[in-house]
Amino acid sequence: MRSAAEVLALETIAYGCWRAPEVEELDGWRLRFAHGLTGRANSVWPYGGGAVPLDEKIACAEDWYRSRSLPAMFQITAAVNPPELDAVLAERGYRLRGEPVAVCTADLGEVVGRTPDSAEVGELDGAWLRLWAGVRRFERHDVLRALLTAGVCAFARVAGVAVGRGVVVGDWLGVTSMATLPEARRRGHARAILGALARWGAARGCTRALLQVERGNLAAEALYAGAGFVPHHDYHYRLLE
Repeated sequence: MRSAAEVLALETIAYGCWRAPEVEELDGWRLRFAHGLTGRANSVWPYGGGAVPLDEKIACAEDWYRSRSLPAMFQITAAVNPPELDAVLAERGYRLRGEPVAVCTADLGEVVGRTPDSAEVGELDGAWLRLWAGVRRFERHDVLRALLTAGVCAFARVAGVAVGRGVVVGDWLGVTSMATLPEARRRGHARAILGALARWGAARGCTRALLQVERGNLAAEALYAGAGFVPHHDYHYRLLE
């Protein structure tokens, strides 16, 4: 089992890989908002300490999300501060949302060696955005662009049927936004996207890679394991009923 310090260190990198367009500090926590697009970008990042009593702090977070027409949601790992936060939220009526998510890491050179060099890498354009927006079923392209273009990024694609995003955070490559059209799945396109992003990241000095995969998504878990990724830690969400 990873220590809280190890989890926090990687969660800090992951935070930089997927930055919500609106973030507000709350006594050591970060409140993130992206009009409901993805869990990470619309949840509390509760990892910093502070002086405000916990019940008051949670109530402030609830008010902040309520003012944006979203229920409050917290991303929970072994590094939350305070450690009893998950239990306190459950007592307040927060339910588990979805399946646990694994944050996985890999040696970038190993990913390069296990994946093909057959996808294109370029800038974000309308075709890439339309494909990802269609898979996500999210129509606010302004929100999509703000979320996707935060940081030093690249956008990989395969023949209009698969896309993925890479972002550099220090010597880490974050892989996000992997999507393949349903009719084109299980044909190696996602492996090609991984390969293209890995080579792009390596050329920019990255040595490690991270990504997220929902537990129980067996096809995705097998894909990433085959490319050299191993689970580092899990997280889950607590959503206000």
